[in-house]
Amino acid sequence: MTLLELVQQFCLRSGIPKPATVTGSTDTQVLQIQALLEEEGNDLATRGDWEALTIEANHTTLAAESQGAIGTIATNGFRYIKNQTIWDRTDRLPVIGPINSRQWQGLKSVVLTGPRYQFRIRGGNLLVNPVPVAGHDWAFEYISKNWIISADGITYKNLFTLDTDEFLLPDTLLLMGLRWRWMREKGLDYSELFSTYEAQIKDMIGRDGGKAVLHMDNTDQIASPGTFIPSGSWNIP
Repeated sequence: MTLLELVQQFCLRSGIPKPATVTGSTDTQVLQIQALLEEEGNDLATRGDWEALTIEANHTTLAAESQGAIGTIATNGFRYIKNQTIWDRTDRLPVIGPINSRQWQGLKSVVLTGPRYQFRIRGGNLLVNPVPVAGHDWAFEYISKNWIISADGITYKNLFTLDTDEFLLPDTLLLMGLRWRWMREKGLDYSELFSTYEAQIKDMIGRDGGKAVLHMDNTDQIASPGTFIPSGSWNIP
C-alpha cells in the first residue's frame, strides 16, 4: 500500500473527501493527516525489533581504537545494534559488548593483548579494545529508523516525499494508529480504538519474523568457539 492509498482509505472511513494527492496537497487537513501518519510510523518503528527494519552491516576493521562513525558503518538509518550479533568473521569469534562506561575505563587502565575484542558506542563512534588488526571482516545486525521505502525499492527514509512511498511496517497498524491519533487531535473519544491498537501491536510483534524455541534447560543455541560436531547417525566400530 502506498502513502496515497492509505490516506485515501483513511479519509473514506472518516467521512473526509478523498484527496487526489498527499505530498503535493495544499489542504491543511490532508497535510495534518500526513504529519500524524509520520508521527505514528516513527513511534511504531521504536516498539520492537521489526524484521523489516533489521539490516546487516559489514565492516573492515581499522588498526585503531575508533572504527569510525557508527552511522557511516551502518548506513541505512542506524538506530541501535542488536545485542550479541557482532562477529569477527575472519577470526570466527564474537565481539563482546556493548560494555558500559565503567567497564570501558577499566579496560583502558590495563594492557590487553588477547584475541577477544570488546566494543562500545560513544559519541556516535564505534570504539574497540584492544585495538584490532586491520583488514578483518566484521558483521552485525542493527535496527533502522527508516520505515518508508520509495517505489524504486532502493531509497529508505522516515519522512514522506512522494505519494508512491510505501511502508515497511504493517499497513493495518499504521492505519489504526493514524485513526486514533486523528481522533485525539479532534477531541473525540479514542480509548476503545487505542486499546485494540495496543493489543494488535503486541500480537504482531510477538509473531514478527517467527520466534525461536525457548529452551528451559538453558542450552546455549548460539555458536561459540570450540569443536563442532554435526548431529546425525554415527557408525560405531
